[in-house]
Amino acid sequence: MLIESLEMIQQNTVLMMDKEFSLTALSLILTILLFCRSISLRKRSTKQSILLAEQSKHLADIQTMLDKKNSSIEREEHFKKNLEQAEMATELQKSRASYPSTRNKQRPPERYEYARSMFQSGLATEEISSALGMSNIEITQLIKLSTLGKQAEQFDNEENILSLV
Repeated sequence: MLIESLEMIQQNTVLMMDKEFSLTALSLILTILLFCRSISLRKRSTKQSILLAEQSKHLADIQTMLDKKNSSIEREEHFKKNLEQAEMATELQKSRASYPSTRNKQRPPERYEYARSMFQSGLATEEISSALGMSNIEITQLIKLSTLGKQAEQFDNEENILSLV
């Protein structure tokens, strides 16, 4: 019986050694697989870093082109604005004599004509303002402007007569 017990202990020891060996082999294989996987991931990461750098450079180039285009558009708009201002200044500096007389061609609004004719017929400014729904100040200004307009017409007519003589 002792011999049988010793044989049994010997078999158990061999089995345990086999199990330890298989665990060691298994952990070694797992370590090798993890190492290979990490190398693969590192290569992939490197490739993606290179692609990212290329895309970043491409985006920077596009941004530079957009900035140049926006800058040229802004300069063009600034130039147009300055040109318009210069044209306006030139127009304002022209002598009024170079413009054809348009005073006689322009007709005042109808209610201004009514106000003038009512005043000429002898109505007071208060009566005219209530009839036309305008303020007394506006009626007074219209009458003064009408008087000035008549004086200007007379002056123009006198100039035309003198130029004919």
